[in-house]
Amino acid sequence: MFERTRGRAKRGPKPEKHLPYFKFVKGMAEAGCPVCNQTRSSLDDWLENLMYESANDRPLRHRFDAERGLCSRHAHALCAANDGLGAAIVYRNILELATSSLAKGAPPPVNGGKCVACDQEADAESRYVGLVADFLGEAELRAGLEASSGLCLPHVAAVMGLVRDPPPWFLELHRRTCAGLLEVLVRYIDSQKLSTEARHAALSFEDEMAYKRLAPLLTGQIIEERGPKP
Repeated sequence: MFERTRGRAKRGPKPEKHLPYFKFVKGMAEAGCPVCNQTRSSLDDWLENLMYESANDRPLRHRFDAERGLCSRHAHALCAANDGLGAAIVYRNILELATSSLAKGAPPPVNGGKCVACDQEADAESRYVGLVADFLGEAELRAGLEASSGLCLPHVAAVMGLVRDPPPWFLELHRRTCAGLLEVLVRYIDSQKLSTEARHAALSFEDEMAYKRLAPLLTGQIIEERGPKP
């Protein structure tokens, strides 16, 4: 997902601050990687627009149909949006084609694993990674990151791919995050040698659940497991 980011040259002069910057800074108060959170928010907005505006956007609709809809991850995200009418409209053509293909004994159309939403997600992700890289020297961005969960490791690596000399505080912030989780997991592993009573005394409930932080930290969490919106 980061090919475009990794391949870019070192960034030039810092751009001016605009609305996306201030939205990003405000969003750092939320739990989780801020880049993942803002990318997910952008993707949610795009999926909502897909369901409401796709009938009027012929190039988008043509690509959607040509790619046989969305990939598995984004199809699940679309269906979790609790907009049955929108989902029905955008997938109608594909289901009609599946029905007619099977009636003829032909394989039904299936998505090949990539889709227009993948491109939208990658574009949003690249923008927010670039934003962090551009404004690492800003005190408010530093304060927000240090008060937050920090970035996931893929986005730490992506930012470092754009910044020639990452500031020491940025490296130390994420080193502490990794070291802290490692320390808890080592204690968790060692506690398995103890009796059940001693293990519960040695570990808090948060310590016992610390392994659940591994995937978000190591791989990011742009599309999370979630049910329908209320």
